Amino acid sequence: MIRKYETLHLRDGRKLAYAEYGDPHGYPVMLFHGNPSSRLSWGLIPDSPFRPHLRLIAPDRPGFGRSDFQPGRRLLDWPDDVSELAEALGLNRFAVLGVSGGGPATLACAWRIPERLTAVGPTNPVAP
Repeated sequence: MIRKYETLHLRDGRKLAYAEYGDPHGYPVMLFHGNPSSRLSWGLIPDSPFRPHLRLIAPDRPGFGRSDFQPGRRLLDWPDDVSELAEALGLNRFAVLGVSGGGPATLACAWRIPERLTAVGPTNPVAP
């Protein structure tokens, strides 16, 4: 169940939609959805014993859900959006988990912003 749904206006003028699930004071984990999907897909996953201890933040990647498309976008642009979202949420460090098409997004974050990450979990990633 979604605890919170928001839209962040990024510095470049685009909108980045995201949903939050779980404990607002829990361990922060950013969840990157697959193709085609959105922030809402994470609400379909049944609760687990660990979920009450997690703050799950699920942004719509650019061009998906309610996030604006960005022409000429590259995979390595995603970590900038993630950092901006983390700053807006007051997160210094967090984990990232991506499934399918979200897997390469986790690896882009590991490459560009390793100092902000506590864990990286590409799950069944597709090739970028």
